[in-house]
Amino acid sequence: MSQNYKETLNLPRTEFPMKANLGVREPEMLKMWEETRLYQQIQKAREDRELFVLHDGPPFANGDVHMGTALNKILKDFVVKSQTMLGKRAPYIPGWDCHGLQEIGSVRPKICRRAARAIQATRRFRRLGKSISDNGSQIRSGNSQSFRRVC
Repeated sequence: MSQNYKETLNLPRTEFPMKANLGVREPEMLKMWEETRLYQQIQKAREDRELFVLHDGPPFANGDVHMGTALNKILKDFVVKSQTMLGKRAPYIPGWDCHGLQEIGSVRPKICRRAARAIQATRRFRRLGKSISDNGSQIRSGNSQSFRRVC
């Protein structure tokens, strides 16, 4: 003899579904936000307000996504959204500069030959500049002596 306690609870009536169904609802929400250009509207409404910028770093500079990455993104999102709700213009500015962490290993073999040639060219350029500079200082020295003679 089981009793259904659902009807005995004093719960609020709501239009929200009891099941989140995120896999189905998230694409619908993203599509709606893109169609209504919600982010652009928020930024436009605050274009004359005080600017708050939090530069977000590279998404996964140290490998795959992990809980630390997620926490980092969530905390930054809280900060940017709270500043927006305070009335500031707080655009989301993603960063992609990994300071070469991942790229350097894959690019180095391709540019080694070019870099070596560029380094040699730079050295030749510096030597040429130094010889011109040395010659120029001799010329300036000569001009200085000539100027002293005139005076």
